[in-house]
Amino acid sequence: MNFFDALQHCINNNLIFAAYRLPHSDSVRLIVQKSPIAKRVDITSKLFSRKGFLISPFTENEHNHSYFISPDLNYISTDYSGFSDLLKLEALTSPKTEITHDTVSKKQFLKQVETIKEAISQKKFQKAVISRVKIVKKNYRQKLTDIFQLLINSYSNAFVYLFNIPGHLWMGATPEPLLCSHLNELVTVSLAGTQKFSNENLNLHNWSNKEKNEQQLVTLFIEKAFEKLKIPYLQKNGPYTKKAGNLIHLRTDFSFNFHEVNGHLGKLIKELHPTSAVCGLPKKASMAFINNLETHNRSYYSGFLGPVNLDERVLLFVNLRCMQVLPQKLILHVGAGITAESIPEEEWAETEIKGETLLSVIHKV
Repeated sequence: MNFFDALQHCINNNLIFAAYRLPHSDSVRLIVQKSPIAKRVDITSKLFSRKGFLISPFTENEHNHSYFISPDLNYISTDYSGFSDLLKLEALTSPKTEITHDTVSKKQFLKQVETIKEAISQKKFQKAVISRVKIVKKNYRQKLTDIFQLLINSYSNAFVYLFNIPGHLWMGATPEPLLCSHLNELVTVSLAGTQKFSNENLNLHNWSNKEKNEQQLVTLFIEKAFEKLKIPYLQKNGPYTKKAGNLIHLRTDFSFNFHEVNGHLGKLIKELHPTSAVCGLPKKASMAFINNLETHNRSYYSGFLGPVNLDERVLLFVNLRCMQVLPQKLILHVGAGITAESIPEEEWAETEIKGETLLSVIHKV
């Protein structure tokens, strides 16, 4: 049994696990929890003294919870040690829950964009992010490790993951860090604005005012979060263009001293999440509006996830370019940021090209 056989064994037996490849890394880590009980957690600063893999939804409610996977078994793809302990774990049964996802037509989506623009013109908020789902009807469960490896090979600068908690099997390749520690620094980014990758789009001057303003709103949101918690940032770099697979985004990086946040990491995450890149601005008004407008449950799409202290670092990423795996279908989640300058047809096109991040790989298996 090799590393990816072990990963497929985890999928087949519905074990609680997380597999991930960090951006620009050559190795994949697989952690498996021995206990069959998924561990719910609250996002508090105490949580970040533990080791494990954190998964948190877009919004916490009776259907969507945060979970922490314990690294009882720990494997790395570059280490060829045995998997005898893994094979001893008993298979788990998945809860029989009926999951429905309403798709919207192009016509319905364009109307949703117009509804948001009308609310913006009435000064209800400045920006809102609308999402939709794309459904691929086929059983891909035995092909998940193939898709996972293709994502790793295709998107070297993304955080690529596959996790399972009974009832929630998800995979993705996200380009957006939420909060990552490096030595004595913490880093977060403002990422907004999307176009197809081209050499022309590498030039910031070729981007529209709508895209630049959308990115600036996310930047201001992060700056206000720092200001509220009285955390000075050490460096701000951007905006600049950043390639992410077949797409390109506008990005600004922030770094700040880890000791300035020590003991308040939970509070900072709650201030940052959900960022205006996945929700809107102001946060509460835009969130309430899109929760009423969207016809599907975002669940873990546009939430955040990642390893905590597994490499002596906290590495959390916004869950974008992702999909939920169900017995007979894949549910892909895509979204677009709507501002006063948005053109509905272009927002639809943006969601279509975002969907290609996963679809282009799925169609290869």
